[in-house]
Amino acid sequence: MVHVLLVDDEPNLLNLFKQQISQSTSALRFNFHHSANAQECINRLESFGHEPVLLVIAKVNLPDMDHLALLKVVQKKFPRVKIYICTEMSAPYARKGNDDQGSLRFIPKPLNFEALYGAISEDFLNNSL
Repeated sequence: MVHVLLVDDEPNLLNLFKQQISQSTSALRFNFHHSANAQECINRLESFGHEPVLLVIAKVNLPDMDHLALLKVVQKKFPRVKIYICTEMSAPYARKGNDDQGSLRFIPKPLNFEALYGAISEDFLNNSL
């Protein structure tokens, strides 16, 4: 199971995300979670204990912390958790790998759910974490 924590201050985005992803596949099971801001994300990650959230999808501009600060905290406290950053930039699903920012991918907004599902499948189904 892939645990996904969506960090966005738009509450309807989680329901849209779940609906679109569930229409993309029946083979993969996702467990979705939502946080409205960076501190809530950190608190939720801490509360999961031994059941890790494997992917955090966060937008660049959160109400309480920017994405770089969130990346640093998550990398330090939760090294197994991978992060996608949602951005208004036009670069499509760019692979970031081991650069100094630490994000696995930059995801363009508005979200293309089919492409996002493909990215999650590539990163989490084809690789063992």
